[in-house]
Formats: sequence, C-alpha cells, structure tokens
Amino acid sequence: MTSIAVGVVCGPILCIWITVASCFCPSRPNRNTESPEKKRFERRQKMAPRPLAKRAPNHRLSISFPLPDTNKRTVVNGSYIEKTTRGPTIDQTLTPLMRLPMELRQMIYRYVLGDSTMHMVLKEQKLGHLRCKAESTITCPMGYNGLTLSRECCWGKVDSANIWSPQNGNKEEPTDGGIVPLLRSCRQIYSESIKFLYSTNAFSFSDLDALRYFSCTVLPQRFNLIQNLDIEWAMAWPIYDPIAQQLLLVNPALYPPNDEATWEETWRIISNMPNLRVVRVSLLYFDGFRDTACEEKMLAPLRKVTRPETFEVHVSWQGQEITDAPFDLTRDKSDIDSERES
Repeated sequence: MTSIAVGVVCGPILCIWITVASCFCPSRPNRNTESPEKKRFERRQKMAPRPLAKRAPNHRLSISFPLPDTNKRTVVNGSYIEKTTRGPTIDQTLTPLMRLPMELRQMIYRYVLGDSTMHMVLKEQKLGHLRCKAESTITCPMGYNGLTLSRECCWGKVDSANIWSPQNGNKEEPTDGGIVPLLRSCRQIYSESIKFLYSTNAFSFSDLDALRYFSCTVLPQRFNLIQNLDIEWAMAWPIYDPIAQQLLLVNPALYPPNDEATWEETWRIISNMPNLRVVRVSLLYFDGFRDTACEEKMLAPLRKVTRPETFEVHVSWQGQEITDAPFDLTRDKSDIDSERES
C-alpha cells in the first residue's frame, strides 16, 4: 500500500518534471538554432556572383573609334590586322556587314539586341538575363510563390532562395535571348553594338540583390547606359517597423535582401545612374504599413531618385496620398472597391 501511495503522489510530479526538462533542456534549443531565413540567406551568399575583376587598360574588349591608321596595320589574307597589346584584331571592313553604312548597321544591332525587356535573375554564382516573352513587363504575368515574386510562365521557376530554375530542369539551358553570338563574333561588332544592349532594353528585377550584383558585375560605363528600370519587390516583413520585427522573435529580425540596409543600398545605386529615363516600381506586402512614419522611412530613399522623366511607384496597401515626391504613387484600390460593392 505504501508503494502505491508513493506512486500516486510522485507520478504527477515526475511527469511535470519530464515535461519541463524536455522544454528547457540546454540541448533542445541547439537542434534548430538556425532559422529558415538564415539558411536561405547563407545559401544566397554561397551562390552570389563574384564582382567584376579589375582589368588593365590594355585588356579592354572594345576598340576605339575611328580605327587606327592603315599604316599601323598589316594585311593578312586580304584583311587588315591591328597590332595591340591585347593581341591581333582583324579589321572587318571587307565583310558584307561592315560594308554597310553605320546607320544601317546600327539598325541591325538594335533589332537583334535591343527594344526588349530583360528579366535579371539569380543563378548559381552568376547572374542571368532572359528576354521577356511578353510585349512588355506590364503585360507579363507575375505570381507570388509564398516567398518571392516569380514569372513562371515567362522564364521558369525559382527555388526558396530565389535562385532561378529552368522549366525543363536543364540548368545549362541558354538564357541569353540569342544576343551573345552577335557580341562574340568580333571586337569591332562588339564595340559598335554593345551600347544598344544597355541603352534600349528595359531591365526587370524582382530581387534587390540581383540589381546590386548587376551593378558590380558589368563595367560601370555599360551600367550607366541603362535608361529603363522595372522593379518588383515582395516584402517579407515590414522594414523600419521595430514593433512588427520584434514579433519575429529572432535576431537579427531581417536578413538581406529583406533588411533596411539592402533597401537603402539599392536606391543609392539607382539614384546614381546618370541616364535613367523611366523607372517603374511595384511593391507587394500582404498587410501593409500600419504606421505612417514607417512608410515615410521606407519611401525616403526613393526621394533621392530625381533624374527619371517617368517615375511610377505602385504599392499593394492602403495609406495616405503623397504629393510632394519625385515619383507618382498609386495604391491598390481593390479593398476600397470591394467595400463599395458590399
């Protein structure tokens, strides 16, 4: 009887002790010390493209115009060869294309390389560009996969880290839109045509890191030729809202590219682009900003972008009208329309 009484009294105490110990045991928190966002950030860092290496002045790919004097070139098999420190450069003036007037050649270059929308995507340790299959970025359908924005119907899917994955599973699938062969044909064609790639296309970004990497993986003089930007960004959590970030119960609350530092760096890069003419921005967040001051801090970096002739910003949440900004802000009116219908 004594043992039964001890079991009845001590049994519940033992169960409570086991439950408490299992919850607060030092070894338990170590099982999942890394949040999914941290793992996602670390994978993105591992897959990040390397910045453009510095080149010596005599290692540039493009050539100067006009072409050097004939006396400084030699003739081999009917073609002029320019002697440079980079290596011999064959003069293509005897080819059918180079016999055309420069105006006609430029029309050909622009037709092949320009007047399209280029979706910039993150690939494994490099960036990729994919020519949009729609007539424009506005008419290109976009979806949200729960983590980020994606145009699966146009250029394939992305994984949880927003790394591009082709629709057919072939990671070696060409994604250059058929523009690379022309640029690689010869140095003179490259030198005459490369400007059309950057100055006449609209560059579309759905990842802030992709734009940052793009700015440091191409030559500055090429990047500065860009005139048209299209940015779509899905916020994972409100930036500049410390109360909302405390609800995440992790430190740091936000990892790049969802943090304030990446947001500000992105707009610093955009504000320094000298030839921007058109900027279109679409910002998505499932709930929006409850504090007007937080939204003002979020929009503050955009106010430094003053060069574009057209600067449109669309947000998916409600708020007050903004009239004193260098951009035209429009808000999603679906909630208002639904309230009116009800």
